[in-house]
Amino acid sequence: MPPAYAAPVRPFRARTAGQGRPAGGPRVLLPLLVLAAAVAQGFGRFGYALLLPAVNADLVHSYAVAGLLGTLNLGAYLAGTLLVSLTADRIAPAASVRTGLLLVTAGLAVLALAPSVAGLVVGMVVAGFGGALVWVPAPGIAGAAVRASRRGLAIGLAGSGVGVGVMASSALTALVHAVAGPGAWRPVWAIEAVLAALVAVAALGWLRPQAAPVSGPVRISALRAVPGWIGATLSYGGYGLAVAVYMTFVVAAYEHDAGFAPVHASAVFAVVGVCITAGGVLVGRWSDGVGRRAAMTWAYVGMAGAILLVPVGAEPWAVLSAAVFGLAMTGAPTVLAAHLADSLDPRRFAAAFGAVTLVFGLAQLVGPQLGGWIADRTGSFSTAFLVAAGAALAAAVASSTLPRRGAAARPRTSAPGGT
Repeated sequence: MPPAYAAPVRPFRARTAGQGRPAGGPRVLLPLLVLAAAVAQGFGRFGYALLLPAVNADLVHSYAVAGLLGTLNLGAYLAGTLLVSLTADRIAPAASVRTGLLLVTAGLAVLALAPSVAGLVVGMVVAGFGGALVWVPAPGIAGAAVRASRRGLAIGLAGSGVGVGVMASSALTALVHAVAGPGAWRPVWAIEAVLAALVAVAALGWLRPQAAPVSGPVRISALRAVPGWIGATLSYGGYGLAVAVYMTFVVAAYEHDAGFAPVHASAVFAVVGVCITAGGVLVGRWSDGVGRRAAMTWAYVGMAGAILLVPVGAEPWAVLSAAVFGLAMTGAPTVLAAHLADSLDPRRFAAAFGAVTLVFGLAQLVGPQLGGWIADRTGSFSTAFLVAAGAALAAAVASSTLPRRGAAARPRTSAPGGT
């Protein structure tokens, strides 16, 4: 039996158009969430991996310090996650997304203008904090906009924005390097700040807070209403460590260890972005059919295999690693989010997903610093990637404890007009 909790949370039932659904319907809402995720994650977080070698050579001069910058970004993301969880009963999910986009925009602008490492710290912290305000509530908003039978697909579509952002960052970095040389990094963040501002303006205009009040208190303990919440939470921690190492150091590993040219390494990273875009949609839709547990477990197994291919340092294994990792990277959290959304309304989802993300964030705090320390000590990134693969396998074991298909609560009503 699941653990007792103070206030029972009934399975989430999608609201009708007059009961607080975001304005514009899913055809407007989902593309906007895709762009918001691209800004929050692709620009504000994962884009740093592409610029890390240039930033390190120009301003930082230490992979350990460069890793610490990534850790600070993740620490700020963790703080933002905690804020979203604790204020879910007072701040509408859509309002959180809009505020987060403004903060990410400001962070990117500071990074582009940073005259020193201290400036980089400020920019990374602001961008990371804002990214959490965008991403934590976003899957719940997407899941609430469609009927239950397509919830995994909708959340996967929203998550595909991460891949869109990574692809855009990769293409932009390659273009800037072709024009200004491989050491250029400020123009990349400057252009991303402009793009982020445009998305923020669109969100201010079209992403409206829900009008309907929420009955009953909204607490982090809402997570305990979700079947298999312990295994889901632990799996997200292993996922966090694996992703932190891979996404922070994969480009540096291919350039430093394997001798890839910067253009080659960026192209491999772009493959990650392409497959990140598809992973949430494909794996999320797959989970609608085969069940959350099977889809999540196999996604983590695939992720572990992809990470183990990085130390090989040769083609076609680099591209294969990037493709499988990208699919799993958005596939696994999409299924996790769908598993939570099967039982929770959008505000309680934000509180519960924030609680799960706290464990994810704590693991990610360790990843960049640990990877950078290992690289400085051993002169190679191989050991760091072995640790990351072990974390992904641990996540697979934890997710295998989720209830079998059909055990989770599912809504009995569907939102009309869902996509």
